[in-house]
Amino acid sequence: MSHPSAARKPSLYHNAPMVAILDAPGAGYVENAEVEQRVIGSHGELRTCIVPEHERDRLQELDADYVILWHRVSLDADFFEKNRTCRAVVCASVGYDHVAVEAAHARGIAVYHVPHYGTEEVADHTLALFLALARRLGDLSGHVRDGGWDWRTIGDARRLRGSVWGVIGLGRIGLAVAERAKAFGMRVVFHDPYNHPGIEKSLGIERHADLNTLLEVSDAVSLHVPLDAGTRHLLDGERMRRMKRGAALINTARGALVDIEALKGALTEERPAWAALDVVEGEPSLPDWLRGHPQVLLSPHAAFYSVESFAELRTRAAEAVVQLINGAPVTSAILVP
Repeated sequence: MSHPSAARKPSLYHNAPMVAILDAPGAGYVENAEVEQRVIGSHGELRTCIVPEHERDRLQELDADYVILWHRVSLDADFFEKNRTCRAVVCASVGYDHVAVEAAHARGIAVYHVPHYGTEEVADHTLALFLALARRLGDLSGHVRDGGWDWRTIGDARRLRGSVWGVIGLGRIGLAVAERAKAFGMRVVFHDPYNHPGIEKSLGIERHADLNTLLEVSDAVSLHVPLDAGTRHLLDGERMRRMKRGAALINTARGALVDIEALKGALTEERPAWAALDVVEGEPSLPDWLRGHPQVLLSPHAAFYSVESFAELRTRAAEAVVQLINGAPVTSAILVP
């Protein structure tokens, strides 16, 4: 791990709090900490830690007051038990399933995340993945690159207007996806037991209280829910068999929402017939069958990214730490309950 162990060196900022940024090798989220340094300034001493998998046990030596955490590094209960100086963790992500939140809370350590930074990008990417599937862009591009010029390569592509888009989870991103799907003339249905009754009336979309019913009527299904014990493998083999034959499944939320091994059999039955995945259970390690499957479109957990969203995410995470250091209300991140 690329930081000195255990004993804390004297701060350059007169005993200012220690702020550690945790990232994984090759992840590329924090190649340098210029953004965070500019925001945190003299409020804290900043340390960037690149943590290889085989050195995760050395996180107990972190000795930091605040942590900015990227999603390829996990903090388990042991971390919170042994890091007695830690006051808060700010996840530089929408999700926080890589943090043992209950263990943190048991030690009086607050956990924050940044769910509102990349709404437009994830929604745009979700639609882009679907459109690439619906219009067979991968096949068409490959055909032309190989010297062909036959429009029939597009196969049995169907008109989008009038088809049904099913949104699972109508939060910030789910709502943005619904609005975009409506713009294409699609009928939008959604399942979200936690959303306000009547929201469907103001949006001009349809609510399905039963998830299975949504799966049965939707031509495209997109996932926009957090990963927790209740949503892990939300789409398992049984649920995918409920999907409309020929439907498309798009996941830009969390990989483990979809049982990836069950998806293999579901694709054979064409329920769904197509899958577009920006996130995959076990990423970045993917099963060989998935990488080469002709009915699957993949992107490398990139839906969140634009130049603007990435700068916003890093800035908001650092701003939240400054607010915490100063005892000010935290407005740049959201407290995980």
